[in-house]
Amino acid sequence: MLFDCVASQPIFNTKTEIFGYELLYRAGKDSVAFDAADSSMATKNVLVTAFSDIGIEAITGGKKAFVNFTQELLLSEAPLLLSNNILIVELLEDIEPVPEVVEACKKLKDRGYLIALDDFVYREELEPLLELSDIVKIDFLNNKEDEIRLNVKRIRNRFKRVLLAEKVESYEVVEFAKSLGCTLFQGFFFCKPKITQKKNIDTQKLSKLLLLKSISNPDVSFLELAEIIKRDVVLSYRLLNIVNSAYYGLNYSVTGILHALTILGLNEIRKWVSFILVSDNKENKPSELIRAALIRSMFMEKLAVMMKERKRKEEYFMVGLFSLAEAITDTPLEAILSQAHLSQSICDTLLTGQGKVGELLRIIEHIERAEWKEVEFYADKYKLTMGKISKCYIEAMRDTNKILR
Repeated sequence: MLFDCVASQPIFNTKTEIFGYELLYRAGKDSVAFDAADSSMATKNVLVTAFSDIGIEAITGGKKAFVNFTQELLLSEAPLLLSNNILIVELLEDIEPVPEVVEACKKLKDRGYLIALDDFVYREELEPLLELSDIVKIDFLNNKEDEIRLNVKRIRNRFKRVLLAEKVESYEVVEFAKSLGCTLFQGFFFCKPKITQKKNIDTQKLSKLLLLKSISNPDVSFLELAEIIKRDVVLSYRLLNIVNSAYYGLNYSVTGILHALTILGLNEIRKWVSFILVSDNKENKPSELIRAALIRSMFMEKLAVMMKERKRKEEYFMVGLFSLAEAITDTPLEAILSQAHLSQSICDTLLTGQGKVGELLRIIEHIERAEWKEVEFYADKYKLTMGKISKCYIEAMRDTNKILR
């Protein structure tokens, strides 16, 4: 039985704004990557699933979608199934510029599609593909600096193409890529903190995090919590915006914090206040980092319900949310947790990554990187089907996009 699983990896511009997402698929039980070896039709079905059944808006939020195509799929005109308004056709590195491939690319260009070359290493015989390309992707992880410099020089000697640095794992590599003329960046550098030598959180961040202590108190009353929240006008405004968003589908407006507490309950308000507080601590951070934290939170919460651990869903949610708190605040995790006053089990999970919840968090981390073998390992360990995991992930993306819209 086949099942679909799709990961979306963000691609940033020089301002760390989202340019698009690369969609990476697992199409079946024996597939560990984008795989059309079994049949082109199977992969086409996965593409249709992503663009139709799931809905591309749920995955990319309206941004460009980079999709890998094999030579077989390219020649079968599979890209024409998808709109050129959102699709960027990414040609895998093993595609050679034989006449029929060149003709297929010309046809795509004539119809307004953008073409990207994946994992590109310059060879003179590849120039016909460079001629037709718009974006050239260069691997910054598996190549040495001098090899990358030479590769870029050879490309730019004759072709002024947009250069995309992929597999970028640190901000230092981003700066190196910029120095070579790269203007697009793909990788998990944005999940890394820029931690300095300071050991303390600044006063503003501390006051925000101290509020977490109040909302984490199981004995706090609705009235007391409403008063605490109302002292922060921006927090109140953002919280009411979320409660009144399409996510909850209320057919009336929630007009005050106490009203919101009464309607949604303490746990729902608690998790949203936590999310707002963490996101407010960001400075010059990509919005994708907040989106990723929220997707993780919702994925973990949905996983808790699926695993019949509804009573622990707040714990799962908080683990997902705070898994990126270090990168969001540029503060060591130990310092964050010492001020956040979360439960000991949440702190232990975040600090050690051990235990059931810690291992379940790894599922979403591996999905983000399209590391399907690792996803399947933990799925098997906890008797979860890939179909159910994919459902949780897609729903988490949909719900996040509704809130951040």
